[in-house]
Amino acid sequence: MVGGLARLNTTVRFGDSEEEVCFLRLAKLEEAASFEGLLHATEREQAAAVPNPLQRSRFVVSRGLRRTMLSACTGVSADSLVFAHDGEGKPRVPGLTGWDFNLSHAGDYVAVVVGCGSVGVDIEKYREVRDMESIVGRYFHPEERDAWHALPLARRPAAFFLLWSAREAAMKCAGLGLAKGLSVTRVDPGILEQGTGTAWVGDRLLQLRSLPAPEGYELVICRQEHPALI
Repeated sequence: MVGGLARLNTTVRFGDSEEEVCFLRLAKLEEAASFEGLLHATEREQAAAVPNPLQRSRFVVSRGLRRTMLSACTGVSADSLVFAHDGEGKPRVPGLTGWDFNLSHAGDYVAVVVGCGSVGVDIEKYREVRDMESIVGRYFHPEERDAWHALPLARRPAAFFLLWSAREAAMKCAGLGLAKGLSVTRVDPGILEQGTGTAWVGDRLLQLRSLPAPEGYELVICRQEHPALI
């Protein structure tokens, strides 16, 4: 973690080829005003209808940042991007072949990742979780659970959020929500020590990377190669 980090804008390499690169940016909710002008008219109407200021800022930054990132990566103008949802509810841009994107938010931050193939991202803010032990026992894979219990007590809270973030990033990369993904997801516990690892979601093998995050947060991205690139 990087204390006091306000914004992360980085390129993450999973291999040597251009197709194995992901682009990630982290933005703060206080930047909402700078993203408003990028929104489609329908998105601006949706934002205006959100009564809670925090949720409204989160909506604006999420939509504006994904337009900015996709435009920068693909060369398509930000205002011409049209979003749709697939059968699992994951947003897509029809006609944008080979590219994928994903976003996550927690606390004061929004994270967006763009890459070739399938990608996922999750950011988690440290917070009190009273039933942490039972959550680990109920939802974590046995290998994850054993690795978590083997840690000193002082390391377990941060490890909990890292493993949870890795699991969510993997599920999102695979296009599954918590309801369908929790029971079929397995994360390599080695990510706790190495910051990288693999994950299985059903029969899909994915790559994970833990990234530097603002103090009090965990940030993980996940990637699977597009079948056409394998």
